Amino acid sequence: MKKKLTFYAVLCFVLACVMQITALAAGNVTINQCVISGGNQVTVVATAPAAVPSDDNNYYLFELKPYQNAIGARQDFCAQAAKAGTVTFVTTLDNGTAASKLYSKFVVAVKTGGVFTAVSQEFYITNPEVLATHTAANPVTTSIKGITADNAAILALSDLGVQHASYELAIDRFFNPGAGIPYVYNGKTYSFNQAIVAEYDMIMTLFATQHVEVTMNIVNYYNAATAFTVKPTGRVAKYRHYAFNTDEQLGAESIEALMTFLATRYSNPATGLISNWIIGNEVNNNNPWYFAGNYNVSGFAVEYERAFRMCYNAIKSQNANARVLTCIDQRWNFTDGTANQYSAKSFMDNFNIDVASHGNIDWGVAWHPHPVPLTAARFWDMPASYRALNLIDHTSNSKMINPQNLEVFTNYMAQPAFLAPNGQVRYIIISEILFNAQGSNEATQAASFAYAYKLAAKNPYIKAFILHRTVDNIYEKSADGIACGLYNCDANGWATTPKQIYNVYKFIDTPQSAAYTQFALPIIGASSWAALGVN
Repeated sequence: MKKKLTFYAVLCFVLACVMQITALAAGNVTINQCVISGGNQVTVVATAPAAVPSDDNNYYLFELKPYQNAIGARQDFCAQAAKAGTVTFVTTLDNGTAASKLYSKFVVAVKTGGVFTAVSQEFYITNPEVLATHTAANPVTTSIKGITADNAAILALSDLGVQHASYELAIDRFFNPGAGIPYVYNGKTYSFNQAIVAEYDMIMTLFATQHVEVTMNIVNYYNAATAFTVKPTGRVAKYRHYAFNTDEQLGAESIEALMTFLATRYSNPATGLISNWIIGNEVNNNNPWYFAGNYNVSGFAVEYERAFRMCYNAIKSQNANARVLTCIDQRWNFTDGTANQYSAKSFMDNFNIDVASHGNIDWGVAWHPHPVPLTAARFWDMPASYRALNLIDHTSNSKMINPQNLEVFTNYMAQPAFLAPNGQVRYIIISEILFNAQGSNEATQAASFAYAYKLAAKNPYIKAFILHRTVDNIYEKSADGIACGLYNCDANGWATTPKQIYNVYKFIDTPQSAAYTQFALPIIGASSWAALGVN
């Protein structure tokens, strides 16, 4: 049953938001709106309960690029307005030029002793979609069934009845040396690796022929040649994925250009449409999945929000209907004490407060509620050592979220403070979940998938359930002890024989489902699916 948020909880959250805004806006001026209006202009509206003392009777609007953190000695304000309880600033957007403000943060300032000082919080443009020339509708799906699509098995998606497919895109690869495709953005020419672009053109065309909704996980790897894409504090060569660079002009502008290029190129249902863009992988796990350097959770959330906003504005300014999502793992109130790892709940709380105070946008969540531990597919019957830790319950205090208690997260996201700008629960997908066959057996893997899928399908807020993966991965098998594919693989990683899970997966959302899932009940220890509360 959906739990209602108490008045006390709402009050606490509102107070937290107010405290955050107050801390940012020491001068007590609050920006309430920042929108693109009239084609090539930006309108910013702010309120000031009391006039802030200054040298004159004006407020001034400054823009800060993503890599700028303070006004400093600058004098180049972009608009001014006489002090009042509500003030409106209008400035040019300058879209398509080196002076573009599409990615900028805006602050209100006063002049004191001839120096401009910020007296408001930072605020971003919240409606980049009004610039988009691509407005193709996302695929209409009738099932949540999805899969991580391996190169070797993309052509199997149609036979499997897949409606959602995920894939990885590493931004650093596009900047690798080699023959390049020139791309002019905001007056500068960039070069994107032709071979990598051709690779994704082929993949996206295949997805288009399979008529699936595509979810692309945007990540970043580290190497010396493309280090400018990585946040400077994260340039340590031992992590899996890295934070996007918003701290330096070259890195920020290069990523803006690439994301715009990709969003434009993959906005056509006939040749390739990315519907869901996930910015980073399991970002609450800074170490090792989105390494930004040493931060506490509140500091990390601010840094991540900057990168998310940059990507959001690039994508939405090209494809109005694209969805842009953050990504968390299953560790809801749990950390293992490793530096730079944060619970998913604490990250979500901080990220939501930051976005709300800097201009609410329509972000969504890609979520990985894996079994605990990853190697044990029987999520309803964890190993004794894990059961002793009391990791799973059905309250917002649960340490972990796995398929048993999915409603903990969706109920949390249904709270008023987390709703999207349209007042609805944000777009939520399970973008990765795996069930291991190595060390158990194929029947247990198949039964675990069937049970988890049915639990997810009954939750109205879960829009996709993307199983990881199509084919066993050699690295996952050797390094992690995980064989979670629908197919076994050979020594070269190519698909060989299908496992028992193959037909369970294929028919799970069809009228034939009962014939392929009944075997799972004795494994789970239930007399019927109805007894488990699912269909």
